[in-house]
Amino acid sequence: MSLFLMRLIGIITIRVDGFDTGVVVNRLRKECKVISLNTKSDAVYAILPFFYEKKLEEIAAGNSCVLEVTSRKGIYFHLRKYRKRYGLVVGILTSIVLTFFLSNIVFSIRIVGTDDENIIYEVREILEEEGLKAGAFIPNLNFLKLQARLFEIDDDISWVSIGNSGSVVTVNLRTVIEKAETDEGRIPCNIVATEDAQIIDINVLVGHLEILIGDAVAKGDLLVSGYVERGNGRTYYYHSIANITAVFERTVTFEQSIYDRKVVEGETYYSKSFSIFDIDIPIPNLTVLDGSYITDTHTTNLSFFGIVLPAGITTTEYTEQIYKLNIYTLNEAEEIVNNKLANYEENLIGNYEIIGKDVTVEKTDNSVLLTCVYTLQGDIGMESPIFAK
Repeated sequence: MSLFLMRLIGIITIRVDGFDTGVVVNRLRKECKVISLNTKSDAVYAILPFFYEKKLEEIAAGNSCVLEVTSRKGIYFHLRKYRKRYGLVVGILTSIVLTFFLSNIVFSIRIVGTDDENIIYEVREILEEEGLKAGAFIPNLNFLKLQARLFEIDDDISWVSIGNSGSVVTVNLRTVIEKAETDEGRIPCNIVATEDAQIIDINVLVGHLEILIGDAVAKGDLLVSGYVERGNGRTYYYHSIANITAVFERTVTFEQSIYDRKVVEGETYYSKSFSIFDIDIPIPNLTVLDGSYITDTHTTNLSFFGIVLPAGITTTEYTEQIYKLNIYTLNEAEEIVNNKLANYEENLIGNYEIIGKDVTVEKTDNSVLLTCVYTLQGDIGMESPIFAK
């Protein structure tokens, strides 16, 4: 400890009188960290840290000397005057605890990056449902999880970041905006086939037609070229525009086993620990976990007057993984694959028109296999940019 710090915390100035002060001097040098030491006549004068006072009394008494403390200085002696004023001590401790607690409570939530009142209102509602609101305890919040929830729920958000400065939580976000019209859609391009199909109708607005009605084409074949040579011998590049209608077949299969083992999420349990530097001190939890769980751990540091401390609360989430075995009859399995087929037609068939389909169902002892061959009709043209020099 430095001399300055010793003087600041507390020092005592002493005088020792006796017949054998030499022994006292030797003991002081060996047993105490003396700041200054000198003798005059038969008296010893010294300055020492305050915590040697009882030791000095023992040395003086053991050598039949008289000890006199001539002065006491420092913070220790100043505070000692108030040691019996319990109300003041309790008030100071209460203030420190209250300030520390309030430094980790959400007082305000700022949303920046948009002026749209509807989006701000929606974001606040989502955050409140997830536990982020005025009065929430900051170490209990998982900002990364909150960011993921905002992305998942709100389609208006393209980027978000959540953090805190003291008791103020700031949500920085960017919203999806309509793209400005540019000339990018006019870059030179060909039109190629997306399916193996037979052409039944053609409507070309821009570009050079490379096929005829009735032709059979393979996936990737050139249908309309944006590379056009004029009669003057010059070559021009165009952004091809056309509607190429064709008929083609598509085969899909769906299988359902009569033994269907699924993993579903059960309840989520939380375990907390107090972390200081690299040390984790578990907070007792009466919940005893048994089974299979996935874990997610995050640490939120505590703050004091806006200063982030090297201590915080570590929260570990345990999400139960429940393995369920569903056993179906063959009729139930067939119903499931039929539902899958209906869902495919509703959501994944695209803009094509179904002009025919052939469904076959094959049943075994353990599963049901559904195969459907569609005959579809629609536009099979896809733009393929020309990277011309």
